[in-house]
Amino acid sequence: MDFEKANLIEEFADFLSKKAESISREIVNYNVSKIEITLPQEIIDKSIDTNAEFLKFLGSTLKFSNVEVEPIFIEWLIKQETPEDTQYIEKELSSLIKPYADTRQLLIKILSQLCMDYGLTTEEVITVTSRLSYFLDLSITETILKRERTTKEAEEKQNQKITELSSPIIPIQNGMAVLPIIGDIDVEKSEFIMNRVIPRVTELKIECVIIDFSAIASIDTEIAARIFTIYDVLRLLGIKAVFTGIRTDLVSRIINSGINFSSIKTYATLQHALQDIR
Repeated sequence: MDFEKANLIEEFADFLSKKAESISREIVNYNVSKIEITLPQEIIDKSIDTNAEFLKFLGSTLKFSNVEVEPIFIEWLIKQETPEDTQYIEKELSSLIKPYADTRQLLIKILSQLCMDYGLTTEEVITVTSRLSYFLDLSITETILKRERTTKEAEEKQNQKITELSSPIIPIQNGMAVLPIIGDIDVEKSEFIMNRVIPRVTELKIECVIIDFSAIASIDTEIAARIFTIYDVLRLLGIKAVFTGIRTDLVSRIINSGINFSSIKTYATLQHALQDIR
């Protein structure tokens, strides 16, 4: 970019900065008229301020390449977020992005006219509108990625809660506790038992753990391997472990899978185990 062109672009950036609030207000009002939800006034006011800052930021980056401005723009986007705004946007994202294409076209039209009114060349108009489109693309991409990250984090927390609820250690009497296996023992559940439940067993000074299979969904060689690992760890810690509640359908699967539970003490029911261990 030669010196004269750079100066003209910088002068336009100052001009755009002065027009930023009025352009932002026009865009936000247009956007609000298109969406199907009622936005709180504080969200509208914040949007006007944020979009005005966006236009000023846009002008300040026109002399740089896309590669140079991308990380700076992502950082700028993150700084604009507040927890309250983020929660609202996450909840109403589909409604908010619905008029995105029309809003984008209007903004490009406004900026193109502004460029021509200022006397920029066709090449310079393209520079401005291309940078605008680039930022808008980055913005919507980052919004979607953030939504995916938030959803994934929520799912992981939910799965963690489910794992904790489905792998409780329940102290009962005389140094005994029950570890009911609910659902299947997947990697997450087996790791939770190893890292959280077994240390809890030692803290409670449990001498015998009754692993109950009454609520297990299914069993195969992979699940059996995880069960044997838990059993072996308990045994190495000097904690006795017995199995209860292996249903008839599970017995058939165990036999067909070639799984050998013969070395482990098993009982038909929890009640039988308690009567015998006493």
